[in-house]
Amino acid sequence: LGILLMTPIIYFLGHGNTSMQQYYQRFILGLPWTTFLDLFGWEFLFRGWILFTYARKFGPEALWLQAVPFALAHIGKPEVETLSTIFGGFAFGWIAWRTKSFLYPFLIHWFIGVLIILVAAGVV
Repeated sequence: LGILLMTPIIYFLGHGNTSMQQYYQRFILGLPWTTFLDLFGWEFLFRGWILFTYARKFGPEALWLQAVPFALAHIGKPEVETLSTIFGGFAFGWIAWRTKSFLYPFLIHWFIGVLIILVAAGVV
């Protein structure tokens, strides 16, 4: 459901936002495997290690405790992406929390990453 909702938004942002196009066009050559490795590491760190480690001590507050550094790690990327990661990081955390796995947020993040690169490069 989340992928269905995000796909038109990503398509619109990739076509209509020059900062997204300038930032992401350079990643087209390594698709999809460099994006796979990159985002697997991100999701393992934020939703695998940080979320579940903090959850033992802080419970549901761990959702925000992993979302804030996740958003901060996006500084330097296009502004619209950085701002969206505050809530996106929480949403990914919630999915990981509910499924007890970082695999599902990883797959969603990988889809989003590949799609935005393809759209920004004008492939789709």
